[in-house]
Amino acid sequence: MMFSQFFDHTLSVKQIDINQLRKRFDLAMTKKLAVIKLPPTFWMQDPKINPRVDHLLWAALLLDDMERASLAASALAVEHEEQQKKKSTQDQLELAGALDNSLDDFFQLIPGEENKTLRQHIHRLVERIKP
Repeated sequence: MMFSQFFDHTLSVKQIDINQLRKRFDLAMTKKLAVIKLPPTFWMQDPKINPRVDHLLWAALLLDDMERASLAASALAVEHEEQQKKKSTQDQLELAGALDNSLDDFFQLIPGEENKTLRQHIHRLVERIKP
């Protein structure tokens, strides 16, 4: 919900209000951290209370902010670890694979050729935050 205007359709990167995105990221991350401090059984699924971790990561990548991206990746790691506990051993996915999947989903929103440089930059940033 917090990032729906940014990620519900193909991104027009030039039209993103970076200051608004930064403020939303900070508010959403505060909410996310409050939720993941709770035992997993109490994690709310309402995106107004518990923002989507992939959207947090994508916002941090658009902000080109290593610190925010690392924080979002940490939240992703916590959620990912909890999800993996529910899967059989052969169905489990490494955290790096989950990051790659999230990046693939993100790139679906960023048109390829006209944003080639941005996509390469985002890919390099993700490689720096991978475990």
